[in-house]
Amino acid sequence: MTDHILVVGYGDAGRCAVNSVLATQPDARLTVLDTDYLAVAEAAANGAAAVVGDGRDRCALDAAAADAADRVIIAVSDDLNAFLITRAVRPLNPDTVIVVIIREAGNHAIFESDGTMTVHLRCTDGRET
Repeated sequence: MTDHILVVGYGDAGRCAVNSVLATQPDARLTVLDTDYLAVAEAAANGAAAVVGDGRDRCALDAAAADAADRVIIAVSDDLNAFLITRAVRPLNPDTVIVVIIREAGNHAIFESDGTMTVHLRCTDGRET
């Protein structure tokens, strides 16, 4: 294992995922993929390799080394985009563990078919985001 973790999306959920990984695995090789230049700059300042691009795009996934990632965490703000990103990553790396942070609990079922793990994101006060 290379301990390479790819985080797609660097909003609140992606930032939290990166911070959790860094706290528990300081030697992990982290790469963040996001469409926002500011988010990518922030991820780089936080110690991750960072790539500007769309997680649905094969070229961006290649630049972020999705094919070599042991784990992929998808933390985008839209469950449909998360599903499309999952479908883009899986053929590149059939053995990787994919974790998707979903916004609506009812969407869990769309990710089940290939063993993708989902986490339902809630605000600290219990509201769904």
